[in-house]
Amino acid sequence: MSHLNVFDDQVPYIDREKMWDFCINSTYRLGWQDQDTPEKYDLNIYSIWTEEELQSTNIFPHITKCIDECDWFVKKKLFKVVCNLVRPDDVHYIHVHHNQQVALYYVNLEWRDGWHGETVFYNPDKLNEIAYTSLFVPGRITLFDGSIPHAIRPQSIKAPKFRFTVSLFFD
Repeated sequence: MSHLNVFDDQVPYIDREKMWDFCINSTYRLGWQDQDTPEKYDLNIYSIWTEEELQSTNIFPHITKCIDECDWFVKKKLFKVVCNLVRPDDVHYIHVHHNQQVALYYVNLEWRDGWHGETVFYNPDKLNEIAYTSLFVPGRITLFDGSIPHAIRPQSIKAPKFRFTVSLFFD
């Protein structure tokens, strides 16, 4: 899939731990909406971070390095950082981020086969077709064009209670 790149093993464990600590100590809100359709509103849990908060985690230089390797990733102005906290019973719908490019970071320090929690990317012309699935791999950085329809898949009930990701939105 063009305009989607995946990077593993780019973040040293010490920085991954720092990110984990920041996520578990963040202040969270209810009500993140993946859709503009009222019947699909679900009270999900998220935290909005400032750029300074992001910088304090030491993760941004690693993400920037990955961005620099992708010639298609041309939007360099960071305008929003969101930490999503997903629970096994959450519902997330297919959505897009118009006119944005996204860096997605998988935060949990451990993740096992069978725990699920993937990010699913759909064929923009056929939403009933999965074009790519990014497995939940601790420390993974996934860069993608926000116009690619995608959705979060919650973890199984056997997985940890919380699945953390941090999304950086560029315009």
